Amino acid sequence: MTVRYKYFFILLCSVLQCVPANATHNRAGQIVYKHISGQTYEFTVTTFTYTLSQADRAQLDISWGDNTVSTMQRNSEQILPDNYKKNVYIIQHTYPGAGVYTIVVEDPNRNLGVENIPNSVGVVFSVKTVFRIDPNSGINNAPDLLTYPIDKAALGQVFIHNPSAFDMDGDSLSYELTTCTRDRGVEIESYTLPPASDSLVVNPVTGDLIWASPLKVGIYNVAVKINEWRHGVKIGSISRDMQIEVVDSHNRPPVIAPIEPLCVEAGTAIDLEIHATDPDGDFIQLTATGGALSIEQSRAVFAVTGEGAGYTNARFTWQTVYSHVRKQPYVVTLKAEDQNTEVKLVAFSNISITVLAPKVENLQSLAGKKDVFLSWSPTPCDHAAGYEIYRSTTSNDVYPDSCTGGIPADAGYERIATVNGIGKVSFSDNNNGRGLSPGIRYCYRVVAYFADGARSFPSEESCTSLLAGTPPMILADVATIDASGEIIVAWLRKPLDNLIAGKPGPFEYRLFYSENNETWETAPIYSTTDLNDTVYTHTVDTKNKHSHFYKVELWDTGLNEPAEEDTETASSLYPALQPSDKSVIISFERYTPWLNTEYTIYRCDDAGNNPDSIGFTNKESFTDTELTNGQTYCYRIRSRGYRQLDNIRYENENRSHIACVTPYDNVPPCAPELTGHSICSETKNVLEWTYNAFCMDDVVKYRIYHSPNAKQPCVLTDSVMGNNILTYSHTDVTVGCYYVTAVDGNNNESPVSNTVCMDECGAFDLPNVFTPNGDNINDLFKSYNPLGITQVDMKIFNRWGKLVFKTTDAAINWDGRDMDSKRFVPAGVYYYICDVYEERLSGTQIRTLTGIVHVYAGEDAKPYYPIN
Repeated sequence: MTVRYKYFFILLCSVLQCVPANATHNRAGQIVYKHISGQTYEFTVTTFTYTLSQADRAQLDISWGDNTVSTMQRNSEQILPDNYKKNVYIIQHTYPGAGVYTIVVEDPNRNLGVENIPNSVGVVFSVKTVFRIDPNSGINNAPDLLTYPIDKAALGQVFIHNPSAFDMDGDSLSYELTTCTRDRGVEIESYTLPPASDSLVVNPVTGDLIWASPLKVGIYNVAVKINEWRHGVKIGSISRDMQIEVVDSHNRPPVIAPIEPLCVEAGTAIDLEIHATDPDGDFIQLTATGGALSIEQSRAVFAVTGEGAGYTNARFTWQTVYSHVRKQPYVVTLKAEDQNTEVKLVAFSNISITVLAPKVENLQSLAGKKDVFLSWSPTPCDHAAGYEIYRSTTSNDVYPDSCTGGIPADAGYERIATVNGIGKVSFSDNNNGRGLSPGIRYCYRVVAYFADGARSFPSEESCTSLLAGTPPMILADVATIDASGEIIVAWLRKPLDNLIAGKPGPFEYRLFYSENNETWETAPIYSTTDLNDTVYTHTVDTKNKHSHFYKVELWDTGLNEPAEEDTETASSLYPALQPSDKSVIISFERYTPWLNTEYTIYRCDDAGNNPDSIGFTNKESFTDTELTNGQTYCYRIRSRGYRQLDNIRYENENRSHIACVTPYDNVPPCAPELTGHSICSETKNVLEWTYNAFCMDDVVKYRIYHSPNAKQPCVLTDSVMGNNILTYSHTDVTVGCYYVTAVDGNNNESPVSNTVCMDECGAFDLPNVFTPNGDNINDLFKSYNPLGITQVDMKIFNRWGKLVFKTTDAAINWDGRDMDSKRFVPAGVYYYICDVYEERLSGTQIRTLTGIVHVYAGEDAKPYYPIN
């Protein structure tokens, strides 16, 4: 008998001898983790076993996903009702580098009689958790699962269970059904979902597992995957295996009175009354779990206030503080368990509580000559990331969403800047270097923002006006359209006594002209010593396709210099046209120190004849619709506006130049909504997208864009023809980011979809045994999951430290020969060190693997290919 077969025989006998002791044992379990420091994490493995079994696991092995295995010691055990025992194992592990790791813990046998796992006592029980170490994502901790994965259901009655997951990092969680697993975390091929009269589903948002309704008495196992998301990227998942016992009973579950979601400002004291009743008059045990009840600072309190036959009342109180602010709500899971003597049934209900940051206080605005200086008090939330600055030219009441904060898009405010850092509590608004318009009233609000996307309530409004220049401009009216057209320019006479006092004079107004507001003619186009003369008609080509700019300066001709440096610029109004599909978007280009409150839009010919009013607006653009593509349309605008000076309101009307354009189909389709997942066993990423049916008619294809990591931009990879194929498989790839676009028959491409990044498949791994004996079975020492490995630096040594093999090939493919002698090495244990260059979302990561490999065929094995 060869060494290999002797080894196999001994191993087989050992396994067979162990079966009776292992039988009828493991019922449920899960793996969670928390970050300790650097690349060290602490893992907590919890299993729930059958107390009547002879088997008892004081130790369990844990596979770390980095080609190493450790043995865990049980830290605690607790006997629970219904023959359950809770076992807790805690262990720390340091990973070699960035990557995606699949942690697997297995126990030789499940308990006997699981209805939806054939021959369950002979099937290995396993649970697994996948997590990613990525410098770009930051430190991550798994969510706590506060409800035990064991429960009871009544035959024919709706069953609900919630894991009560709380993520201390504030990451988003989603839930999905998955398949129970066997040895090595592989899905059980014969597994089926428990039968239901209607359905068995998990709510992807709340995590409620809803079984409507059980059809057969017995024990069933269900696996739920809890996914963690950060900034749209999946950063981990926990596959939780739970057991449900279905019993035949006339007992009915209790009922918890629902509580609406709450959204409160940090600092609010929450006080809720909770009521649970039982339709059969049973006593009720009412409990609560959730993040609010387990956080360190200002923890919530849940206390039963009264109970009797058929009812239990409780009170939930929570003094929220500033550190509680985050985007994701805190979910408190209520559990009511009746004390029926036949079978205890439970009901679950969730309370969702969102804690928002208070408004930024003491916003002040101080007008300068061309800018406004803002200052405010720091937010009391130390973990805020900074501030967002919003501006409007009108005073607006703001009614923010009580559950999201911030400033609504339709509030009339524009976000003009972001200030990073909570200590930076001032900002100078100079309109991105262009300067603000004198005489306009500007209103501001400030919002604190947080790294997870949370927003505070907006500050109170602060408004101010820039001082008017000398003289104040009031008109730039395009009177006639011609190569020698006319623009009427006017300004207001401002009291000048203080300005000219003590200066020699005489004084005059000088009107300067520019075609672009950058290069001004050095000589004025008009000057007058009559300071009551405030109107000039400029003869100029008004058919040019741009605005014309004017400024008036008050000059002291005695000193030959301006008597006042603060001047104003005003431009004529120009309709900037953007052609579109059967429509034209008209924007009103102007640079004025007055505020336009209304625009009337006219269609006309290219000379301005036959004007036809087609609409009006108080916005800065207007869309003319229901047009004919290929036909030319011309437009002229009339604006109405005002400016306020010394408590006097000066109104004006200005006509625009004329512009013409021909509409055509340049409207892109709608953007798809993308999701994706990896199928690791098939080495591919699968993309799926949904598409608005109203946009689908003219779509002819979808374009797939891909980047190998989160640092590089996505590039066009492939296309899917047709408008009804909404999926794509990217083969030989498991890492990368994607987005999708839709393309119509005129080659208009939609905006990109949301970006989906995937990096969830197991890392490069190596076996610990091979048999290079020439039988073409396990003859090579080769790697698992070499895809995405750009290179390795593998060195294998014998027990005396001699280097027997080295390679940079990711597949390894060592045939068992000594690299020097070209002969097969003797049977035994060999040691390796391997630097692996892996492509992950964060880029190329290097990690070092060390381990041993057993060679079970040696130097006298028959060569299976000639020695060169």
